[in-house]
Amino acid sequence: MSRTPPSTADLQLIAYAADLGVEVRPRQLERWRSRPDPLLPGNPRSYPGRVAGGGSASAADPSVGDLVVWLGRNQRPGGSRENLALGAFGAGLPVPETTVRAVLARQVSGLGRGLMTDLGPLRDGQELDDWIGDGADRFASRGAHRVTVVVRRIQKINKALRAMPALAPLWEYAQGFDAGAGAEHLDSAGVMFHAAMGIAQGADGVSRETIGRAARSHLGSNMPNPGAYLIENNEDDPLAALRHQPTHQLPGLPESSILNHIYSLALDAPLDDLHAAWTAAGSIAPWADRLCTAVEAEIAIGEPGEAAREWTMGVLVGFTTLLLREGLLEPDPTPSQQAASALGLLFQARGVNEALAAADADGRERAALLAPPFLRPLLAL
Repeated sequence: MSRTPPSTADLQLIAYAADLGVEVRPRQLERWRSRPDPLLPGNPRSYPGRVAGGGSASAADPSVGDLVVWLGRNQRPGGSRENLALGAFGAGLPVPETTVRAVLARQVSGLGRGLMTDLGPLRDGQELDDWIGDGADRFASRGAHRVTVVVRRIQKINKALRAMPALAPLWEYAQGFDAGAGAEHLDSAGVMFHAAMGIAQGADGVSRETIGRAARSHLGSNMPNPGAYLIENNEDDPLAALRHQPTHQLPGLPESSILNHIYSLALDAPLDDLHAAWTAAGSIAPWADRLCTAVEAEIAIGEPGEAAREWTMGVLVGFTTLLLREGLLEPDPTPSQQAASALGLLFQARGVNEALAAADADGRERAALLAPPFLRPLLAL
């Protein structure tokens, strides 16, 4: 039973849900409004005429009715309250903003605690770089094997496309934009090591050269990589988004850590941007599987088409390889994984948008062609 008799507004919400076949009890509404992290906002109150003795009346917000219905349909005994908050927010329902930000921020702080566990305690007299480097070594040795199967599928497609006569002019054209094709690559462990260094230290932990080597490792030694060459030689700073001081700081991490920048987005980015990023993150896995399958079908008949064009242009210059890896590695992400991915996408989009602000119309048009469709709402195109 509820602790107090339900208000008129709550009775309206309960009736609204019942009309849609969802049973909701007054006590459930109380639990959904309980702290911390209430899932349901309170009913707005009015004070009609300030009658004698004060008195107020509450009225149900119509948009909250759909949230009540969604919570009634999706709540499970013992289920995660955070997952409910993320799911309802992703569905575009009016979950309280403080709850949304707190839940998103906890996804980042959880990653920070995991990173601190990987790094281990900072010993007396140990240099910061050595401390982070030792932890990155452990992280790399555990994680490198996870991407092997995913990489094989992507590399198999790249190899088949490289061998198709119809695409030979494209590869020749791309090769002309990659004068650094003989540059040294990173192996899987090296990519993981430098990723950990970059996450921990941000711009202080990774160089332009390392980013280029990592980009080359994604495609392999026999593939032209104009995108990597641009990173290695373009006058623009590829780490510009990390040069400013993040607004918020996670305990124990270096101030320059990428996680501090992402944590600040969770707390400060407009809700519309966070929702667009959540939607984009939820599109990665189906897009990756659909694109791989479509390209494999075109390879099977020996006729490269629209899917092969999207693949090759995105792989050579855009984000495609990293997004394909993520989508194939996590085909059914949990709400927490989708939240972390959303914040990562938003952070990357902010960096791209800084570059687009200085680009001409042709540059913005090229960016629109290279970006997967689900990323375009995040970009200033």
